[in-house]
Amino acid sequence: MPYTKDLFWTGGWDSTFRLLQLLFEEERSVQPHYIMRSEESTGTEIDAMANIRRYINRNYPEHRSLLKPIIITDVAGIKSQNAITKLHLKLSKEKKINKQYEILSRYCIQKDIREAELSIVEIEKEILDSELFESFLFPLLKMSKKDMLLKAKRNGWMDMMEMTSFCRRPKKGKPCGVCGPCTDAIETGLGFRLPLRSRIIGRIQLPFRRWWRNNYHKQSNKYLQWVKKLLKGRY
Repeated sequence: MPYTKDLFWTGGWDSTFRLLQLLFEEERSVQPHYIMRSEESTGTEIDAMANIRRYINRNYPEHRSLLKPIIITDVAGIKSQNAITKLHLKLSKEKKINKQYEILSRYCIQKDIREAELSIVEIEKEILDSELFESFLFPLLKMSKKDMLLKAKRNGWMDMMEMTSFCRRPKKGKPCGVCGPCTDAIETGLGFRLPLRSRIIGRIQLPFRRWWRNNYHKQSNKYLQWVKKLLKGRY
């Protein structure tokens, strides 16, 4: 049997699609990893993963043994790695890069994981070439969310894909329409997953999102701090 694949799984659209690819197309054993942070979405993500696992166990019992118990690690339990932190700080001065990559990189070093799969569909080459990403593989690069949607429909995976969670700040269990993942869903053709009100909110703010992403590094540090303070708890 092929060796087990380490996969960062969040219960989201991209990482769940990759999970299903590994299980059903490649017949791979999968070890999922989840980093628990103090985010409003944590509960819905864990619920999504539990529901998807339950569905697989009930409907695909022959694949049950391939999906290993998820390893959940509190972010506070990940040891510091000065070299990794410095790499992230250096890169963040030039590019807009999420803090999560530094955390995941430190986790891989701590767990001695050499090839953890990250389900990223797009990333700048300058970022990808950084030593910060040495422990990762990117199997979904250049694959769009619409590509995943079409393939999931062809393969009969939609029941599971519709269980996925993506909103960073769900309201009463529903997508908010304000956070980055919600607007990304709208922009990439998955807006049907949001309630009508959230979809409208997301579409209204799309121009601002696009401008901010394209002009982030052109702003002064003082202005960036003011915007972060203004949008704290909303974006």
